[in-house]
Amino acid sequence: MKEVSLKKVLTLSALLLTPAVLAPAQAGPANNSLIVGTSQEPPNIYDPWVTNNLAISTEINNWMGATLTGLDNDGKLYADMATRVPTLANGGYKVVKDASGKVIRNSLTYTIRPDAKWSDGSQITTADFEFWLMVQNDERVPVPDRYPFENAKITRGANNKTFTITFDPPYLFAEQAGAPGVAPSAAMKAGWDAFNAATKGQKPSDAVNEQWIKFLNQYTTSNNLPKVVAGPFKPTAWRPGNSLTMTRNPNYWRKPSGGESKYLQTVTYRFIPNTNTLKVNVLSGQVDALATVGLSFDQAIDLQRGQRKFSTYFVPGAVWEHIDINTRGQKAKDLDLDDPNVRQALLYAIDRTSLVKALFQGKQPVSNVFINPLATVYKKDVQTYPFDPAKAKALFAAAGWTPGSDGILQKGGKKFSLNFGTTAGNSVRERVQQILQAQWKAVGVQVNIQNYPSSVFFGADFLSKGAEGKWDLAMYAWTANPIFEEGDLFKGSGVPTEANGYAGQNNSGWINADYDKLQLQARTEFNPAARNKLFDQMQTIWAKNVPSLPLYYRVNPYIQANGLANYDFSAYTLYPTWDAYRVGWTSKGAVSAHKQKE
Repeated sequence: MKEVSLKKVLTLSALLLTPAVLAPAQAGPANNSLIVGTSQEPPNIYDPWVTNNLAISTEINNWMGATLTGLDNDGKLYADMATRVPTLANGGYKVVKDASGKVIRNSLTYTIRPDAKWSDGSQITTADFEFWLMVQNDERVPVPDRYPFENAKITRGANNKTFTITFDPPYLFAEQAGAPGVAPSAAMKAGWDAFNAATKGQKPSDAVNEQWIKFLNQYTTSNNLPKVVAGPFKPTAWRPGNSLTMTRNPNYWRKPSGGESKYLQTVTYRFIPNTNTLKVNVLSGQVDALATVGLSFDQAIDLQRGQRKFSTYFVPGAVWEHIDINTRGQKAKDLDLDDPNVRQALLYAIDRTSLVKALFQGKQPVSNVFINPLATVYKKDVQTYPFDPAKAKALFAAAGWTPGSDGILQKGGKKFSLNFGTTAGNSVRERVQQILQAQWKAVGVQVNIQNYPSSVFFGADFLSKGAEGKWDLAMYAWTANPIFEEGDLFKGSGVPTEANGYAGQNNSGWINADYDKLQLQARTEFNPAARNKLFDQMQTIWAKNVPSLPLYYRVNPYIQANGLANYDFSAYTLYPTWDAYRVGWTSKGAVSAHKQKE
């Protein structure tokens, strides 16, 4: 959410409306508790394989999760479950080269801390990493992406607390991000055995997916809270549509300065889908902090004025807001959405520069490609599409689309009419939709706005099933750590299909053989200059084809009560819960280990 934080994850969505104001909060320094407000409720929590990759799930999971190693706000590795970070210098990271000097294999050796335990007190062992890897690589399991673990192998060491994971072919980012995930093999054994028996010998399909959901729901839902977790907090209560509460896990091994009693004992997330209602709860003091999936940008700007009890931050993050264009299915063909010139016309028709100035005071820069400028492989001179309605009209005309009597483009008896969806309840996105709807209408494109709760929009039967024509344009965001940019978001094998259990992330359905070839080469190119050249070509191809309409790189606004320590993040940690075990109130003795940088 693995990143989890290392993969792209869906961000910002909303569910159903709740009462305008919640009951008075019982949290804060008085009882060493924290109430966090968020506009999204996850469908499940603590899924070790990140088959639900929503941002709010990742943020909440950080309270309950643990990893062998992690990244801090500066992008530097630290040891969590492992006794040390494997490096070339200490011999924990090894690289094998052929006679020509090309890297052909690499590996990492980990020793699990002797005091690393699950929340029930049982030991975390190599078997838990082996179980995670086995499930991760099972073709029946709808993980977003098996890379880089599809060819990885775990070799046990001298005891059940030491192992080596080997990547053959090599994984470019193994030293920084090669640690496998972990799952409680003993707690999940019976459920996995049942899933395995029910689907043995079958290929990915809707029926297999149903069995997977049945397995996962035994351990990750409000009706079946995770039986064991590894992180500093464990879930204790989940009221659907209202709140999720977690309490400190005494079996978590890392202890904050001064002792756990000086830090948070309870964390509660309150689900307030409507961002205006969420704002009211902030102003009335009924939440202590907001999740990164919280207020819209303009609401955060408004709250920043004249506030003394809360601090508002605007954190540059690796968050890419965009609109996917559905290139799959008969409807896409009828509308020529599979034609790059028509997609270019849609982009020329919208004024993104004016949009970011009007809505975000210019703080969120226009994007021209899906790779974040913080990434070393970012192409600064990538092709741009400035606002040019005349050019848009010319491209539509060249494709055979001409204005009808009502001004709407027509061709072969069909109107150029698109269904445009996003997450319901997010005021900024809804304003963006209205602005773009008017700009597209000016060039003859009819746009119908159809928004959905996040449970539907990001659910199993919507974005990933573009071939069924359920949507034409879809606005949402991807989040990714810029250190580990792999260019895999638009690889052809990532298109969700029944054959891969609808697990891919390339929802647009765009496939380009040249792009795929370059992306595959870049995976094992250890020479930075050569890798940059490959990414330069990839971005040139992508920008020419525009499978998605790039909008802007988001700055994440979030708010916290003054006196809350270690609740901060960066583009490398992605969420303020990355250092969960040290979050606390300074008035109760919590020691600040790091502060928010903007």
